[in-house]
Amino acid sequence: MSPTATRNSGKKERMTQAERTAQSDSQMFDAAIRLIVDQGPQRATLADIGIHAGYSRGLAAYRYKTKDVFYSALIEHLHHLWCVELDATISGTRGMDTIVAAVTALQNFVRSNPDHLHAMYKLYYHTIDHHSEITQKLQEIHQNQRKQAALWIAECPGYENNHTEAEAFAEQYCALVFGAIYQWLVSPQAIDLDKLLENCKLSLRLIARAEP
Repeated sequence: MSPTATRNSGKKERMTQAERTAQSDSQMFDAAIRLIVDQGPQRATLADIGIHAGYSRGLAAYRYKTKDVFYSALIEHLHHLWCVELDATISGTRGMDTIVAAVTALQNFVRSNPDHLHAMYKLYYHTIDHHSEITQKLQEIHQNQRKQAALWIAECPGYENNHTEAEAFAEQYCALVFGAIYQWLVSPQAIDLDKLLENCKLSLRLIARAEP
């Protein structure tokens, strides 16, 4: 090998602009998650996020303009991570097994990324009376989750041709799961979320067995 080839082989390939942007976004998202968990979404600022990510205080504002736009992108990021876990866990299941596996996916997500779930739901509840594109995104996510649960239960005996009851079950599914997470957010030291979600599985099975 020639000296030139040797020198070139030792050089690191430069990242593209898109790769640099993706890397800085990822680091800003991680910084934002830590800040949201520690002090809440209201108190975190774009300047804080840029600095804690190791960049300038103006980078997040330059790229996203407002905190609402940044938080909307962060919600998409966290929701994508959750969907990856969900899809992997429910793969190959059907009906009630899918419903139970979806709760198991949430348990796995909490065990591996508790801060991700914590930040995601803090952002969700922060946007309830905050009318912006974040509110619309949250409404879309919840609507899709109810639709998904209705499709899962529609594969169970007694629900196949009963759209109304499938939707009612989906609402109960969301109420149980979101209620468990809300209790954990309020009292994380007092609530064992993993155990509470395990009990949700039992409740969901009982609800599904009470055929419409």
